[in-house]
Amino acid sequence: MEIFTFYAEGLSHYSYAIVTSAGIVVIDPKRDVDEYIELAKGFGLPIRYVLLTHCHADFIGGQVRLSELTGAEILAGKGMDAGYECRELEDGERIDLGEVSLRVMVTPGHTPEHVSYLLYDKSVTEKVPLAVFTGDSLFAGDVGRPDLFGPGMQEELTKKLYETVERYKGLPDSVLVYPAHGAGSFCGKRISNRCPTTIGYEKLTNELFSVEDYERFKSLLFANMPTPPAYYFTVSKRNRTGEGLDRGPKLLTGVKVKELISFKGTVVDTRDQACFAAMFILNSLNITSDVHFAVGAGFVLSVDEEIVLVGDELDRVYLTLYRMGYDNVKGYLYGGIEAWRNAALPVESFGYVDPKTAYDLISSGDAVIVDVRSESEFVGEHIPDAVNVPLAKIKDALAEIPADKLVICQCGHGCRGSLAASILKRRGFDKVANMAGGLIAWKARGLPVDSK
Repeated sequence: MEIFTFYAEGLSHYSYAIVTSAGIVVIDPKRDVDEYIELAKGFGLPIRYVLLTHCHADFIGGQVRLSELTGAEILAGKGMDAGYECRELEDGERIDLGEVSLRVMVTPGHTPEHVSYLLYDKSVTEKVPLAVFTGDSLFAGDVGRPDLFGPGMQEELTKKLYETVERYKGLPDSVLVYPAHGAGSFCGKRISNRCPTTIGYEKLTNELFSVEDYERFKSLLFANMPTPPAYYFTVSKRNRTGEGLDRGPKLLTGVKVKELISFKGTVVDTRDQACFAAMFILNSLNITSDVHFAVGAGFVLSVDEEIVLVGDELDRVYLTLYRMGYDNVKGYLYGGIEAWRNAALPVESFGYVDPKTAYDLISSGDAVIVDVRSESEFVGEHIPDAVNVPLAKIKDALAEIPADKLVICQCGHGCRGSLAASILKRRGFDKVANMAGGLIAWKARGLPVDSK
């Protein structure tokens, strides 16, 4: 028996394959399923089962496509109510395959139907589990958020999550924990990248594991909880109904300048913040092609809007959008920004200021800092007198942003600030700039910071 881990960068998503002598089990697969199929071919074994811990909200699952391509059976917890063939499992039910036994552990809270899977290596012992696949109920350093179903279900799910954590505490300290997400996912708020971790280590280091009082648990859980990306709610619905889960990725094709002139959707420019600030296509949005791309896209792009890409690492960017359920990517600008400029078409720009210049402009009263990080980041530390308008809320909070001064957007290291500045430009703000390097560069220059 062997466990393989697959990591989808940007989405901070872990999926797993358990290889046994009798076949393979895949847990919480990503939408592009080729890696699982290649693994099976390499071992000369069939994929027998696809296990879901819950209905995911941050990525489109690969369960339907993987099942169609391999004949694997899809299994999930009671109450999944999927719009595709899926066998629902009860607490304690077991799936046996070769030397492995997987037993269902009902772990609601993040979602009502959430389950975890206890892994037993029968060739060693069936008395103690080797590992547990916890989905979004237990992470390294954190637990899942129970607020994605709205206020009407939040209290009920929070109580169930508290009970789920108590149930995890009953497992032996030696049990390996394989979660569905690492640091960077908005399915929690302080997730670590330990993968795997162990039950024992979480008992020692996970603050929410040490709480014995429900009210205290709830207070800690929701303190500075970040706003979830808007696309979560569409993706969750699709993962339940099955809409589009059978679609494979497409070949990214070029869009000519003359076609882009009449394009009514959104141009997403993935170049770095300095290049974008100097010159960009009117009304385009800057979502830099780094590990934070998925966060920016998820906060500001509707999954239904048509998108044309401009810039760098577009194949990787497209794969991330595909995994997130953005199925209306029409292609990329053939020839890039240079082709647009060479056609003598209008371009825009905004300021790109270093922290000392920003400090001087603020001190003279000519500028205001708009911190677009989350509320929890802002509470931890921020530039004095900065206005906190989180990126997730910026479209609905334009009235909070002064329009009579230079608006200097600032985040942690500059990428979210550039995206925010491009949004403000698109919404008619004339005096806009991004602060190079964000708060990290500001602190490196020894400039003042307020902290709790």
